[in-house]
Amino acid sequence: MSDGTPPWIRALFGLVPILMGVVILGALAGIVPTEGGRFFAPPWVIIALGAGLILFGLGLWIPQSVPAIVKQGLFLVIFLMVAVVCNWTAFAPGVRYTSEVTLGGWTTSGEDPVGGRIVFGLLALVVDIVLAFGVYQAARR
Repeated sequence: MSDGTPPWIRALFGLVPILMGVVILGALAGIVPTEGGRFFAPPWVIIALGAGLILFGLGLWIPQSVPAIVKQGLFLVIFLMVAVVCNWTAFAPGVRYTSEVTLGGWTTSGEDPVGGRIVFGLLALVVDIVLAFGVYQAARR
């Protein structure tokens, strides 16, 4: 590592998203117990989320000697998976956004059918524009 970053930092920051992705995919496969919890997204969205996290973690471990085209290809795949999750979350039919906060013995919960869609819709739009621009630039080269 020529940038002076200690090796354990890359190892740790790569391991965290890998483990998150493995837990998500393991829960989807029924290997990781969820105690009655369930996914509200279709399996292909959950697979995109879990696989994207795993690939991101692995991407942090890529040596600098790997050709740039391989790194760019991996980044493109990761970004496509982010786009899948963001777009489904923003535009899927029938999705309801709920939240619950508990502080001590006090709990508040609510449902917001519009606010979550606006936030995720804006995020999806930004991701789509960046992705389209990146693909356009890559094709131009």
